[in-house]
Amino acid sequence: MSSLAAAPELSFTELRDTLGMTDGNLTTHIRTLQETGYVSVAKSFQNNRPLTTCSLTAKGRKAFTGYINLLEQIVRQNKPE
Repeated sequence: MSSLAAAPELSFTELRDTLGMTDGNLTTHIRTLQETGYVSVAKSFQNNRPLTTCSLTAKGRKAFTGYINLLEQIVRQNKPE
């Protein structure tokens, strides 16, 4: 989610290489995020090769922002003064 939040879209290969995941593991994660409506997946061809790209949906961006806000709140509550 954080990788997708930082870019308009990323290819499957870019995500896989950035995250150091296997194809199967990343496919499972993407499928779960897609089923929850957090990620949009587009399939096309580039230079006669299949290209899968992923991007955050509005729902996904909102959920990620909420998650970041929660983490910030936890850090503020536990930060020594």
